[in-house]
Amino acid sequence: MGQIHAVFEPRYHGIVHGNRASLVLGPNENEFGPYDLVLSGLCGCFYVTFLGITGKMQLSYDEVTIDITGTHREEPPTLLSHVLLDITVKGADIEREKHFKRAVEIAAKYCSVFQTLSRVAEMETKLTLIS
Repeated sequence: MGQIHAVFEPRYHGIVHGNRASLVLGPNENEFGPYDLVLSGLCGCFYVTFLGITGKMQLSYDEVTIDITGTHREEPPTLLSHVLLDITVKGADIEREKHFKRAVEIAAKYCSVFQTLSRVAEMETKLTLIS
């Protein structure tokens, strides 16, 4: 597990330093907000899990794009209520679609961030293969 160090000004603007990189938190363009980080963490965890599974299943592809949309509840605390991972796999063998769907299911099962968020939100995946 990594460690994070953050330094904030007397407004919502700060720099977060991790073991390998830094980023800017804030409400402006080119700055990350809290849920940007949560959904980015989900994206990274899901993909690295998917990568390991597709490797074991000997599934090849050229590129994976993951678009994640999170919807919040209206009432406080405004937790996530629904999260959609829209996954597009380019350069995939369309005839192996069933195997790619299975890889997505397994990745959802073993991605720790996906499982953590599933405790508060409905989680959904959508897969599109492009040859």
